[in-house]
Amino acid sequence: MGKINRFLLFFVAVVLLAGVCRGQEQEGFAAFANRFLSDCEFQKSRVMFPLQSRQYDEDTFRFVVVEEKDWQCVPVSSFSIRIGECVETVEPGVRCIVFTVEDTGILVEYRFGKIEERWFLVGVVDYSM
Repeated sequence: MGKINRFLLFFVAVVLLAGVCRGQEQEGFAAFANRFLSDCEFQKSRVMFPLQSRQYDEDTFRFVVVEEKDWQCVPVSSFSIRIGECVETVEPGVRCIVFTVEDTGILVEYRFGKIEERWFLVGVVDYSM
């Protein structure tokens, strides 16, 4: 095989590989959220530690930092879940998963941002009363 043919073959392989990698980078939020909610190991791998959390406490918010060693898998069984809706307006590109329990005052918002084309949990706001 000539040098030009090998170069063309190499070039086509690189282009195809780049297309496959780019396709993997295009992570949709709904698919990510479903996996985040169902796979604790995946969940932990997609949290930006130390995680900043705001918790409503007596008419004000207090800040809490969650370290990786203290992370607990987000429970989903008893919550009503809305994917993609944020309670308050946040910066562009941020998506939310909101957990509520009807008639209890529980409302927790998990905020996600894209880092290098992948979704990560970047903050938690607990509005529960």
